[in-house]
Amino acid sequence: MADAPNTVSTLNGLFKEVYGDDIAQVIPDGVKVQKHIPFVSKEKQNGNSFHQPVLLAYDSGFTHAAASSGAFTLNDATAGVMKDATVVGSQILLRAQMDYEAAARAAKGRNAFVDATQLLFESMQKAMRKRLEAQLMYGAVGLGAIGSIASDVITFATADWAPGLWAGSEGMLIDIYASDLTTRRGSASVAITAVNLDERKITIASTPAMTAANDVVFFAGANANEMSGIHKILTNTGTLFGISAATYSLWKSSSYAAGSAALTQAKVGAAVAQAVAKGLDDDCMLIVNPKTWNNLLGDQAALVRHTGKDVKAVVNNGSKSIELFSQNGKITIEPSLYCREGFAYGLSKDSWKRLGACDVTMKTPGYGDQIFFHLPTKAGFEVRSYTNQAVFCEAPGKNFLVTGIVNS
Repeated sequence: MADAPNTVSTLNGLFKEVYGDDIAQVIPDGVKVQKHIPFVSKEKQNGNSFHQPVLLAYDSGFTHAAASSGAFTLNDATAGVMKDATVVGSQILLRAQMDYEAAARAAKGRNAFVDATQLLFESMQKAMRKRLEAQLMYGAVGLGAIGSIASDVITFATADWAPGLWAGSEGMLIDIYASDLTTRRGSASVAITAVNLDERKITIASTPAMTAANDVVFFAGANANEMSGIHKILTNTGTLFGISAATYSLWKSSSYAAGSAALTQAKVGAAVAQAVAKGLDDDCMLIVNPKTWNNLLGDQAALVRHTGKDVKAVVNNGSKSIELFSQNGKITIEPSLYCREGFAYGLSKDSWKRLGACDVTMKTPGYGDQIFFHLPTKAGFEVRSYTNQAVFCEAPGKNFLVTGIVNS
């Protein structure tokens, strides 16, 4: 391709003209964690990790004395405990390719560029945000446990099913591990050939030997290479980010059992009460599965307010958010396709951050505004989307997990 250097320059220029600084910065409405938890810029990093001081125990050097005790003796000062939590961002990279013929057409001008690249970049942007949302939710614990498997068809346990994790995943590679998350089934990743969202099923090209119920599915290559997601953080009972939840109660979140029944507003209030005991005293967000959302929407008690432009005593169908009011203040309930059916996640938003070297970008680090790269062994160009980040909670005790939800 004789004019390849000029074509690269033209394509990079047209990308900036059409899509602005970086189309990857657009966050779709459906990815609730990325919408509500901010990314902390790299200027706040220290080397390749983020160091965050966290409070784990309060000062307790008190002295009590009765009236008329005179110059009573003071007890020794007992300092509170602060430790340094260390978080390292995990990397995710997505590749896509365009052949020279399509690139030559795209380089003819703005309209031609849009026609040739719009679907490509929109698909990459949505795919990357979808993959990141899954990692933010379920990094280090897997995408779900197998309920049963027969004839290469995996049926997921109802409690572990989240449709957003699987919609459009035909062709995607996965790995399967035993419930210990270290014993891998088979030596190679397997491809998804079909998805049945209504029946919680995926079909795979071939079943690795020894695969059985309760095994856990991961994205290919993700296990041990991904961040600790919200589920991992809220279920942690050991050491996480260098701090032990077994030693410090404020480093362990609260857990409330819904009793193998539908989640109700009363149960949400009971779950909040457990977190209030550990310091939850501000507004929070509750992420739920859409089926749980429908149950709560029908549970119309006096404390519910459906948000919208006009606040009325009458319940309006089609509300996008539910607001409850409890001991902590306001609880905003958000439905998410990426939330498993059996769980709900209560997040004190001010205690959460997304940390790392960079948020989602189409710009390969170190290459400035260059988006398109020559393929060394193929007649075409490659574009990439990249991120280096992790989700972090500085006060797990102010957050809570609801388990055992069975939606009606």
